[in-house]
Amino acid sequence: MKHYFLMLLTSITGTLYAQNQQPASNEDRVFDIPQQEINKRFLISLDKGGKMQIELVDLKDLDRVGNIDSLLNLFLRDLVPLKDSLTDELSVKIIDYVMEPPAAKKIRLRQFRPSGSSYLVQQGDVAALKLEQDTVHFIGMVPVPGKKEVHRFRISFFVNQLNDLAGYTNGQLQAKLVSLKQNMYSDWVKDDKGMMHLRKDYTISSRMARGCISGQGDYLLLSGSVNVQNYKNYFVPSFTLGATVIAGTMFGTGRRVHEFGAYWEPNFFFGRDSEGKLKTYRNDFVTLVYGVGDARKRETRKEPYLQFICSVGYLVHRSGDYFEKQSFRVGLGRMSVFEGKTKIEPVVYFHEFFRGVTPGVRLIQSF
Repeated sequence: MKHYFLMLLTSITGTLYAQNQQPASNEDRVFDIPQQEINKRFLISLDKGGKMQIELVDLKDLDRVGNIDSLLNLFLRDLVPLKDSLTDELSVKIIDYVMEPPAAKKIRLRQFRPSGSSYLVQQGDVAALKLEQDTVHFIGMVPVPGKKEVHRFRISFFVNQLNDLAGYTNGQLQAKLVSLKQNMYSDWVKDDKGMMHLRKDYTISSRMARGCISGQGDYLLLSGSVNVQNYKNYFVPSFTLGATVIAGTMFGTGRRVHEFGAYWEPNFFFGRDSEGKLKTYRNDFVTLVYGVGDARKRETRKEPYLQFICSVGYLVHRSGDYFEKQSFRVGLGRMSVFEGKTKIEPVVYFHEFFRGVTPGVRLIQSF
């Protein structure tokens, strides 16, 4: 019985083996990039069922990674001494190829056999099937002009067999990269699975337009803080509870985020009543906040860097004679320290139509 090694041409969604796991060992730290470093991701369809995925810190890094065809040729030459380890055509192979300046390279080879065996029976012949694609990750570094820092990038290939890579060294990879750079800011269209594609080159796709990662999309954040502020000659503690909607949009070459918040804030005054007893007077504000700024790297729900922020509070519960009826508090701008956990906000208080204007400063400590 004649035995053929056949493959099914399978598609992928760009989900990488163990890619969503944080590095847990020295080996992983060398051969992996933490997810929070990646801000842009593109998937490019190739012939023979292959895919190329490009992951970047910044869109400008597209011009810094060099010629992809040359990188692939270099990798194939470095792989020659390992060819005896790659002869099992039915094993699933994952190769990590790290390029460190000026010329150091590291290779990690992992391969495994599926837990079960698959076969294709056709016209009396039985052929073994390989249902999983092989994966190759290129990890490199590019300097950032004018700054003392480097950005890492990852270019991944998903192919039915490693031998398919040699067929991609004919210039088509660099041509796709050029197409991506030229059409980045043209129209993107959505397919029936929710993926976005370049209208001018439908083989280039992303979870969101212009390579944005879905984790940077819109989300709801429940938050709280403790605050202190001065009002006239009073030292006023308070706390805040509420919700913030973080919504992202594209702007120019980057991604902007908009913050919309609604909060309840009780303010506490301490004084004596008509009988001379110490009493707490609670005055409640409902506050709306809007801010806009550049998106941060996709870290775990950290607040975005806001270039503009304003807040408007209205007195909804009054106790004592500290505030006038129909009092407002307006804040414009905040200074943030300790990664945004502590903020200083200049404010003004007034009632009705800007009567009794009183300046103040709030110190906000978030959790």
